[in-house]
Amino acid sequence: MLIPIIILFVTISVTLIIIGVFKTSRKILSALSIILWLCSLVSAFFVGWAWLERAYSENWAMYGFFFISLPIIITAGVLAILMILAVKVRKIENMKEVLLRLYLLLIFLAAQVVVGFFSA
Repeated sequence: MLIPIIILFVTISVTLIIIGVFKTSRKILSALSIILWLCSLVSAFFVGWAWLERAYSENWAMYGFFFISLPIIITAGVLAILMILAVKVRKIENMKEVLLRLYLLLIFLAAQVVVGFFSA
């Protein structure tokens, strides 16, 4: 069920990256970074749930981390890195705020991975 949603998400995101980079549209790239942040907040819910349930012997919340959060984290991280590289290669001006949001997103995603694996 999650695979078609991720494929559709990646397709839409890559299309927005291509359009935003070639048109040098800051609005499109900012909207995409906000969408990536929203996806990371969805994955943060399952990471937090796994952290809260870590003390139980049957840690069912880890299924949410491994099968929902981890694919979202990997997808959002790869898309954020792709967007950073595309902006750097095209040398688009006035993108410091968007790049800062993406760097903070990567740090937030890395923190989610660390918390998720420590809750196992």
